[in-house]
Amino acid sequence: MFFSFTNYGDDFLQYFNSVILLAVLCTATSFPQFTAKVMTYNVLNYPGSSGPERNPYFKTILNATNPDILVVGEIADEDDFNTFRDSVIKKVSSDYAWGTFKNGRDSDHGIFYKSSKFNFISNDTISTALRVINQFTVSSKLTHDTLIIYAVHLKASSGGDNELLRAAEVDSLRKVTNKLHSGANFLVLGDFNIYKSSEAAYTKLISTDASGYFIDYLKDSIAGTWNNVAYSRYHTQSPRTRSFQGGATGGMDDRFDMILMSPKIMENGGITFVPGSYTAYGNDGNHYNDSINRTPNTAVGQTIADAIHYSSDHIPVYVNLSFDTPLPVELVSFTGARAGEAVNLKWQTATEINNMGFEIERSQDALFWSKIGFVEGNNTTNSPKYYSFVDKTRAKEKLYYRLKQIDNDGTSEYSNVVEVAEVMPKNFILSQNFPNPFNPTTTIEYSIPEQGYVTLKVYDMTGSEVANLVEGVMESGFYSINFAALNIAGGNYLYKLVWNNSVIVKKMLYLP
Repeated sequence: MFFSFTNYGDDFLQYFNSVILLAVLCTATSFPQFTAKVMTYNVLNYPGSSGPERNPYFKTILNATNPDILVVGEIADEDDFNTFRDSVIKKVSSDYAWGTFKNGRDSDHGIFYKSSKFNFISNDTISTALRVINQFTVSSKLTHDTLIIYAVHLKASSGGDNELLRAAEVDSLRKVTNKLHSGANFLVLGDFNIYKSSEAAYTKLISTDASGYFIDYLKDSIAGTWNNVAYSRYHTQSPRTRSFQGGATGGMDDRFDMILMSPKIMENGGITFVPGSYTAYGNDGNHYNDSINRTPNTAVGQTIADAIHYSSDHIPVYVNLSFDTPLPVELVSFTGARAGEAVNLKWQTATEINNMGFEIERSQDALFWSKIGFVEGNNTTNSPKYYSFVDKTRAKEKLYYRLKQIDNDGTSEYSNVVEVAEVMPKNFILSQNFPNPFNPTTTIEYSIPEQGYVTLKVYDMTGSEVANLVEGVMESGFYSINFAALNIAGGNYLYKLVWNNSVIVKKMLYLP
């Protein structure tokens, strides 16, 4: 059973509805539809001197994730691409095929795909002053939708000069995407080497000043500098803390690998992003500055955690895309609005087939979800049905809701995500951290009444900075961030919140 919203022109509506209703009553499988997993993975200068040692780990990861489209980065040349194909990909599934490989300056990307689902169309390149950007184009065999995948490996390292070079590479990309048709389905993935949401390369990628912009599904959750414990669940490098086989060390502390999607993919119909499917594979959020395979890892088993640790200095990132979702449960509307301290959710269906009911799920970041209730469905009906649910939450921050529609046979599908705005604060407030004293973590809450540039930093009693927790432009709202006392001595510390020209400083006590 599947959800879809409908909005068609009057001239076409009567004929279309008669065809859809007939197909629904006959069989749900008559609709062309499927879900595909698209994954990006920096495979660390493959094969280097350790390819044979790492091949079993790559096979373990790919067998577990089973991507339908896989784009790998840091492949030196075509011979090495063929080695990865023969030593890893062919050993995982005979269904995999591969696109044309093109040698560029420095390392390059290669693409593999399930031949039962996709056709490969082309591999074009976009020139920059540094590495080329690959433009892979594939099409769905079942629905004939075309997907364009841009693969990037932007300039590495921090510092102003490197930030300018990354921004220039993004300029080259945007010159191409800005010329695409407004209905084009495209995404960009790879190793971006971006350190914070205010960096020019990132703001240029998501800038809506022209049609070829990208949407970051996690944008509302990652304001500021990404290398801090508050964003630990989003980090993709490095899953190791000691040096071997080359690559970066330092533990999980950077969000370098991403998948950003076009506006069309974030809408209904054609190729559609599956809400909640964005995954930094293997990252459970509990390994900040630590090796990903330190037990326990609550996201994956130990065999997988070890494979991620030993195969590369990056972890895979993937999303699920739905191709032409059908509508035996036709969801006409789904809305959410605050009512005092509660949130009222309402939705309407036009038709239902074997609909057991709806689980209601809530999230604070549209990534991690929890079930908060269930509403029974109306089994099979051709008449409009109206539903409602009251979430008696006291949360003031922005919230996200979705419906999990469940069939009588247990199969399920998710609705679109509804965003409910946060309660707007009236004052600039920095609360006392809690717990206080603390060991080793504490929570700091604050609110800002209007948009502005915000920094939240921790200092020792001599005035030396020990942690930069937040830095960047933030919208009005209530915020909460965790601070972990890592590698600092016990004693009193100051935490300072700056918003525009206003400053608040409070004291906290760390007792190791």
